[in-house]
Amino acid sequence: MARAPGGQLVKKRRRKQKRRVRRRRLTGKPIIGITCEVHKLKPYFSEFELMCDYRYVRAIIRAGGIPVLVPINPLRRDSARLLDHLNGLVFIGGADIPPTFYGEKTKKKVAPMYRGRTYFEMWLYRAAQRKGIPILAICYGMQLLNVIYGGKLYQDMSTQVKGIRNHVSKRNPMERVYLQEDSLYYKIFKKKTMMVHCQHHQAVKVPGKSLRITAYADDGMPEALEGPPRTFAVQWHPERQEKDPVQQRLFRHFIALARTGVRPRRV
Repeated sequence: MARAPGGQLVKKRRRKQKRRVRRRRLTGKPIIGITCEVHKLKPYFSEFELMCDYRYVRAIIRAGGIPVLVPINPLRRDSARLLDHLNGLVFIGGADIPPTFYGEKTKKKVAPMYRGRTYFEMWLYRAAQRKGIPILAICYGMQLLNVIYGGKLYQDMSTQVKGIRNHVSKRNPMERVYLQEDSLYYKIFKKKTMMVHCQHHQAVKVPGKSLRITAYADDGMPEALEGPPRTFAVQWHPERQEKDPVQQRLFRHFIALARTGVRPRRV
């Protein structure tokens, strides 16, 4: 017996619906901007080179986002147009923020970065905040966030704080952090304490306005900040713990939040 025409129509509709779902999954990925680190002048470069540790890129891809590098751009109008196409923004690690940005003179053991990056990323953060773009600030990114809100930094923990562990050890970069139970990070990681990859000689000394410290290292040094909406700031490097499923929760949570800003497209 021949099948009824109605049954064929139903199958065609189902196939079309499946294709639409597949397309939505592809177009529904959030576009995540990743800032670049500045490396010193080389003889064969005009001024400096911009770089990004590929582990940041891999972390975004693994969590379901589309990574796009955001270079330093003095043309604010052009950068504002770029922000219109981003669903999230990652501020990566780097050298030291020039102490003049938080009202101090440079001490020994400080290696100030290119000031142009600090100026640009301060503007970039504020512009992204105004647009409600989710932000993930890592290491230098967390310190930048604190300075933007008027906070202070320890320029060098080893000379300014007694009795702390070595936070820049290359042999043993892992350290234990403790999360406050009323914090956003406790909800994300579902742990009171965990081991993280951490390498930094500077740290938050005085938290900025509207910021609160919600994670500490075992020696009492601040390891995470929260306060501004849709913003995450950690001192450690979750992107370096690629095989740790616990650390990847932060990226998945960030991407899930960024996905809420993806505009639906017609298919």
